Amino acid sequence: MSVRRTTLVSRKVLIDSLVRLSPLRLTANPVMLIVEITFLIVMAMALDPEAFPRLASSSLQIFYLEVALILLITVWFSTLSDSLAESQAKNTANSLRRLEMEVSSKKILIEAGSRRIALTPSRELRTGDLILLEKNDTVPIDAQVLEGIAMVDESLLTGESTAVRKAPGDDVIGGSQVLSDTLTAKVTVNPDETFINQMIRMVESSKRPKTPNEQAVTIVLIGLTAIFTILIGALLGVSLVLSLAADLSVLIALYVCLLPTTIGALLPSIGLSGISRLYKEKIVAKSGRAVETAGDTDVILLDKTGTITVGNRQAVEFLPFSGFDERDVGEAAFLASWHDDTPEGRSLIRLAYEDGFVPKEMNALDASEVYEFSASTRTSGVKLAGGTGFMLPKSGGTGRERGRLRRKFEPHVEGGVPIGSDETEIIKGAPDAIKKIVKSIPADYDKTVQEISAAGDTAMALSRNREAIGIVRLRDVLKPDIREKIMAVKVMGIRPVMITGDQPLTAKSIAAEVGIDEYRPEAKPEDKYDIVKREQAEMRIVAMIGDGTNDAPALAMADVGLAMNSGTQAAKEAANMVDLESNPAKIIEVVMLGKQLLMTRGAVTTFSIANDVAKYFAIMPVLFASTVPELKALNVLGLGLNTAVLSALIFNAIIIPLLIPLAMRGVTFKPSGTMTLFLKNTMIYGFGGVIVPFVGIKLIDVAISLL
Repeated sequence: MSVRRTTLVSRKVLIDSLVRLSPLRLTANPVMLIVEITFLIVMAMALDPEAFPRLASSSLQIFYLEVALILLITVWFSTLSDSLAESQAKNTANSLRRLEMEVSSKKILIEAGSRRIALTPSRELRTGDLILLEKNDTVPIDAQVLEGIAMVDESLLTGESTAVRKAPGDDVIGGSQVLSDTLTAKVTVNPDETFINQMIRMVESSKRPKTPNEQAVTIVLIGLTAIFTILIGALLGVSLVLSLAADLSVLIALYVCLLPTTIGALLPSIGLSGISRLYKEKIVAKSGRAVETAGDTDVILLDKTGTITVGNRQAVEFLPFSGFDERDVGEAAFLASWHDDTPEGRSLIRLAYEDGFVPKEMNALDASEVYEFSASTRTSGVKLAGGTGFMLPKSGGTGRERGRLRRKFEPHVEGGVPIGSDETEIIKGAPDAIKKIVKSIPADYDKTVQEISAAGDTAMALSRNREAIGIVRLRDVLKPDIREKIMAVKVMGIRPVMITGDQPLTAKSIAAEVGIDEYRPEAKPEDKYDIVKREQAEMRIVAMIGDGTNDAPALAMADVGLAMNSGTQAAKEAANMVDLESNPAKIIEVVMLGKQLLMTRGAVTTFSIANDVAKYFAIMPVLFASTVPELKALNVLGLGLNTAVLSALIFNAIIIPLLIPLAMRGVTFKPSGTMTLFLKNTMIYGFGGVIVPFVGIKLIDVAISLL
């Protein structure tokens, strides 16, 4: 899905920016409210100069009117910035609303033991309803697949053109399109609780609370405003007491130029555009606080599988133990994986078939007992009866289709299932799990496993009738550019920690290959929670990814929790961000975007404060030059009083719209250390903020003089 971006200022945006000029609306932005108050004061001076004795002159009414107009334009540029940023967020929300169209769904009704289909508007569906999804149907509402396997197009939601395979247990999102076959699904949400509705609420951030960083910057702005208010008040008092003939409009102009109007005007749009930029990466943030916190991350917890590696380990080699050959191992792997529809299981069958190890015992698969994979035993397998003459299905169906041949299912109980004399039991699984069920352990068992792990691969052991026959080497592929991303994270001073269920040697090899120094091998999902708590106890900001129900506590505890859209509902509810593309490596992108957001705010703040300093030294020498001649030497720009005031105010106003693209797009970001970023910001936006006003004010002064 592409988000339409506002390229021109629309009529609606202009009207909204004018409505925001109301003092009641500006109370949320104290700096710009003060500027509007100064506009009202100067406008009063223009209408009735005599109401301001010793502070205004009747001969300067036109000048006062010009100053008042520039002050009003300054405030308007600020409200225009807010309107543009909010318009961008609303465009995103509207694009999501277009997905939430009402469609006719095929609700399944079961009455008196019979099943019938009733066409039902999607808005009338409720949690627990059963629906039928057929080829070319639009999924009416978020649901979970109960029966069937089909390809579903989720590109409108994720932007990913490749269709996604959906099977029992998978979630389908309302608005996606069924491309093949038929699914039976159970509705998991009510109409106003759909995933799209949640995203709309997330991106409609006009009423979002200020983030801690925004609150901190706001406090700084209020502090600076208070200081400059006292300063100008003191100058006004000194002028009256010493009869320095300082014009109130000039003092107000100086006051407005000193106020941090630039950052005050752009602060809201920076926060709003940060969430929109995150959404462009197909990541939905539930709050602006989550985005900014990502920029302060100290530690990232990374799963090996799916984040650092592609995740689909492939079988590449059969290694037999003494007394067995490669065919024995290949045929056993084929049989044990026949009902295994995982990528690993399919790769075992593929390798065995390519090597010509198709077993003659396949006839027994139609009456086999299947041991489903168990997380507790970390094994799976099959028990076969005798027979011959079985033919492979011509369709080459999937594991679930082949599963129709099964006689019964039962989880494998470690070493506790008796084996008949005419039966063959084949178990595959983690090497240490297989060691617990075999009668004896081959002499080279541990050595083979260690060599495979040391090479960064994964070992899978095979047993036949409780006798270890060999090892399968599984190899996982590193994700493209993952090493470069890890290095970028480390350059920014962030510690990556790899978490994996693999053995220590395998974990060490993968970690070394991508440049990670810290890793946690043989980790269980709940270990993430312990790591998050430990790091936070040491006052570190922790970011992590997760997709399972077991990840939910850690995601909720983490400062930045990124859940996969393909994950469980519990994980998505616990996290403060959701990745629509379900790419675990996105956690690194989240941190980068958070850093960019903080850099953007820091850059604009630095530029704004530097501007204030420059404008102060541009106006002050001119202000009292007539009464304090020594100040003329400081008027390096050669400005006249009126043109200096107008030039400074015009520059103060136009710098706001000139910086709007920077605020909404974000500063260019390349991973580097904190000190490097600080020096870069100081050099570019600090010194630039001092130099640009002098150049700009002089150019504007020349232009005014020519008019």
